[in-house]
Amino acid sequence: MPQKSTPSLGEEPTPTAAGRGSAWRGILRWGLFPFVVLVVFCTLVGLDLSGSSIGAVSPTPQADGLIAGTPREIRSDEYILRTPNAISSVEQGLPTTAWIGLAEIDQAVAAGGGPTLDWGTLFKPQDWGYVLLGASRGLAVIWWASFAFSLWGAFALFGVLTRRPVLSAGLAVAATFTPYSGWWFAPSLTLGYAALAAAAVLGSWIVRRRGVAAILAAAAGLIGAAFALTLYPPWQVSLIWVIVALGAGFALDRRIPWRRFVATTGLALAVAGTISVVWLLQHSAATQAVADTYYPGQRRVHAGTGALEVLLGAPLNFWMTGDAGATLGTEGRVGPYANLSESASSWFPLPLVLLIVVGAVMMLVRQLRRRGAVAAPGAPESGVREQREPVWMLVCVSAAVLLLLAWTLLPLPDWVGVITQLQRVQPSRTALALGFAALILVALASTVRARPRAWAWPWLLLAVLASAATTLWSAQAMPWNTALVSLRLVLVSGLLLAVLFAAVMDRRSAAAASVLLGLYAFASWAPINPLQQGIGPYSNDPFVQEMQERTVDGRNPRVMVFGDFAVVAKVRAAGLQSISGTTPYPDADLMQQLAPEQEELWNNYAQYAWIPAPAGAATEIERVVGSLMSMTIDPCNAVIDEQVDPAWAVADQPLEAECLSPISTVHDSEGRELHIYAVR
Repeated sequence: MPQKSTPSLGEEPTPTAAGRGSAWRGILRWGLFPFVVLVVFCTLVGLDLSGSSIGAVSPTPQADGLIAGTPREIRSDEYILRTPNAISSVEQGLPTTAWIGLAEIDQAVAAGGGPTLDWGTLFKPQDWGYVLLGASRGLAVIWWASFAFSLWGAFALFGVLTRRPVLSAGLAVAATFTPYSGWWFAPSLTLGYAALAAAAVLGSWIVRRRGVAAILAAAAGLIGAAFALTLYPPWQVSLIWVIVALGAGFALDRRIPWRRFVATTGLALAVAGTISVVWLLQHSAATQAVADTYYPGQRRVHAGTGALEVLLGAPLNFWMTGDAGATLGTEGRVGPYANLSESASSWFPLPLVLLIVVGAVMMLVRQLRRRGAVAAPGAPESGVREQREPVWMLVCVSAAVLLLLAWTLLPLPDWVGVITQLQRVQPSRTALALGFAALILVALASTVRARPRAWAWPWLLLAVLASAATTLWSAQAMPWNTALVSLRLVLVSGLLLAVLFAAVMDRRSAAAASVLLGLYAFASWAPINPLQQGIGPYSNDPFVQEMQERTVDGRNPRVMVFGDFAVVAKVRAAGLQSISGTTPYPDADLMQQLAPEQEELWNNYAQYAWIPAPAGAATEIERVVGSLMSMTIDPCNAVIDEQVDPAWAVADQPLEAECLSPISTVHDSEGRELHIYAVR
């Protein structure tokens, strides 16, 4: 009996009633998950909800919009810098440049810069909410867009690799909701763009119609430009290694015609490259200023400084989100234990990953032997009918995993970092790419029919038990108070993760196991950040309201702040520009005039806490810790007056200076008495 042929991706079936019904079922199966993500995203934005920790600046966060959870004080980069700068930019009309610290900063380039109306914002969909919906819902958009794009991108890529929508949805959830993405906030956006661009490129290789292939390639280029403009090399470079390895293996396994490969890949790279180069040329002054800094511009890292216990510690996140996590690294707060962000990882059960690597090598050897048997003189052409297995994809992605592992844990020579550009990737930042690669490997393993002996159940069982044991070892190796948690539950969390990974590797259980893995991931991720409605902790603050009233006429927005960084944040949330606080990159001419002998301190990304100095005193910078500096400076400093021209000063103590006129004294929501001055 003749068998019914199934159309491959890109083929158009005969337009019969049955064919049309099948097409609608396919649309429903593949469109349901992205649609649900879109509905949830729009609902959260419509309700003006985010996961921001701005409640940390409010003594009554529930009254200021906190719905659930706990604002995380270690998320200061978000609620002290990124969010206030975004609010400030929206209130000022989205200017291209603004004073952020002691430099007029190109906001499109700066880490923590606010949204702008620069044309590059077209390739930053995460910022569109600020442009179209205002500051409050803009915060909701940028928060959830990070996770939405990761879900869409990972679903598309896993869909191309496995052709199974339920499996792809479960793995997309697991890839998105990792402890690493929860504590760091931004990496899921970079991951989403990388995965979505990769899915579009792979799709352009295998669709039948050239026109559709060209559209997919161009789309990949546009998404690739968005990926490039995320501007964080540690995540970008490590992810590129995984994606390039996957693409190379895909081309070999699917035997992509070289003309199609060159044409579509070339088009994608041309589109992404053109946009990126034009953008870089337009912002060359700012990018050069960043490149000229000692940190991060001239930072080149060395291999082998990662911590294995951190890399394997993702299952510990269930307890790290509670009181036990607060005890992490309390003595010294250095290295990988500086805070919960630095100690977070993605799902990476190492023994199971290494078992997949071994199986991939065995499959490659078997395939090469079969090809040799077919090619042998006198062998019948039909003697061996080779199944189309993802052999090269497994091997190439395994190679990328081994490279990133080696960079993380081994003292490789510096030339390796130069050749691979991993010198731009701190070993503590490889967790994002390694976790994603681990999920790609299990997704590919689930499609294998002729399984290697290494994946037989005795070996899988051994790897599962070893993965659980490594979780227990990780818990005991990291400096936190294990007396606050049950080590039996720690062992169970590692065991459950490993069992789910192993179950995804089996075609029969893969879909159900991926759904459970996604639920496991979401349950771990959900408690990390609070649920915050609106921007009440800033907009309701009496000091913020006072500053808005004093400057409502649109006068000079530049402010000197002599106080802590929370006061700096509130000045910016009032729609003003604080010249104190964080400076993403320095104005070299200005700083040479202020502190000519201290370039090693100011030529960096730095945070300055201003301290008032007597009239005529020289400016003095001192390092407190890391990028945190104190700057002792005369409020009437002539260089500041001439080069920056501030209109206002705010201090948490009375100031006596000839250039300052007292305006008012107000208490902020935290009870601090803040003095506001006009600069004459």
